[in-house]
Amino acid sequence: MDFSQFLTLPYQTDRWQPSPVAGVWRYPLEREAAESGHVTSLVRFQPGAVFPEHEHPLGEEFWVLEGTFSDENGDYEAGSYVRHPPGSRHQAFSREGCVIFVKLNQFEQSDDAFRVVREEQGLWLTGEHGFRRLSLHRHGGVNTSLLEFANGGRFPACCYRAGLEILVLEGELHKDSERFGPLSWLRLPPMSLPELTAKGHTRLWVRTGHLNVASPVRHAI
Repeated sequence: MDFSQFLTLPYQTDRWQPSPVAGVWRYPLEREAAESGHVTSLVRFQPGAVFPEHEHPLGEEFWVLEGTFSDENGDYEAGSYVRHPPGSRHQAFSREGCVIFVKLNQFEQSDDAFRVVREEQGLWLTGEHGFRRLSLHRHGGVNTSLLEFANGGRFPACCYRAGLEILVLEGELHKDSERFGPLSWLRLPPMSLPELTAKGHTRLWVRTGHLNVASPVRHAI
């Protein structure tokens, strides 16, 4: 939880942990407290698993990596981005099983809109630096996007200035001699200037502008 530190977590299959609910597993990335506060993790639902109704005091957002995640609002297949605002409640389940990347209790109170973006329905923008971008959400100087490199390329340096968080969805991201494959997670503090390079076809979930070192927990989004 020290947002002033550069942090990288290559994916390791043995980091999965059982949750308090049968059939639901968690892979911790950031956690403020045991079962509350600021949380970033991967979550896996086995087929038929149900997570009882619960509240998100400061919001929840997730990206569906595999399978289909469901709640009272609908079904969200792989390639869906969903935001539940502060104070929202839902019961989560998956009929066929799924894996999601989820962030809990990191919204500002003014960030109060329910939002769903499905990748195939989104507006992809192609830039001049060898990648295309799909905007998922913007609020208060924080930007969440997908980046896709068709044939590799250098990560845009402008994204480092106010903090950067990356989940590798496909392909491989390089930093010096380090290699980060699918489901690797990186968090870079503001003003850090590493050189990140995508190799081959690479897809990334990216957030910028949210790592305020002076207030590392409650200013996350």
